[in-house]
Amino acid sequence: MSREFRFKYFPFSKLTLFVAAVIVLSASFMRQVMDFTKAYIGAGGFKILIGSILAVSGIVFLIFVIKNALRRERSRPFPTLAMVAIVAIGLFLVWQIEIPEEKIHILEFALLGWLASRDLTRQKIRLGRIILALIFTFLAGLLDETFQGILPYRYFQWWDVALNSAGGAFGIILYLLYL
Repeated sequence: MSREFRFKYFPFSKLTLFVAAVIVLSASFMRQVMDFTKAYIGAGGFKILIGSILAVSGIVFLIFVIKNALRRERSRPFPTLAMVAIVAIGLFLVWQIEIPEEKIHILEFALLGWLASRDLTRQKIRLGRIILALIFTFLAGLLDETFQGILPYRYFQWWDVALNSAGGAFGIILYLLYL
């Protein structure tokens, strides 16, 4: 199978597929990791840990965006400012979610949405490719929740599918502003 055929009909990179697989497969053990962490540092400590992960992720992403904006030849202040504003608003909204684990859903699927849209828009931005990125992140979230529904100690939740999709859309929007 030629490389062109593979990319033409299956445009996702190995990295994107790897991230999707890690998200889905981590469902089988992540609850135990979180319960162990909560038992070790307490529920309040766990909220602080998740909040710290969220804050550090946002700061690192903002540094990445600003660094790349400064590196570009031509000045494009509006997309950079829009991205910074959207990241700040997104972090604020995610911060409002009560359940710390759901904050992680947003982060991991935002990364997946970023990677999927990067894979699909390398050549040219088209609405169909953006919709395909949305479908891909939705299906990955649905697969993640379906896998959890099969496990005896986990369960399927439509709310988590919605959070996964929102996170994917967030990552796609950020990538489109990044271009």
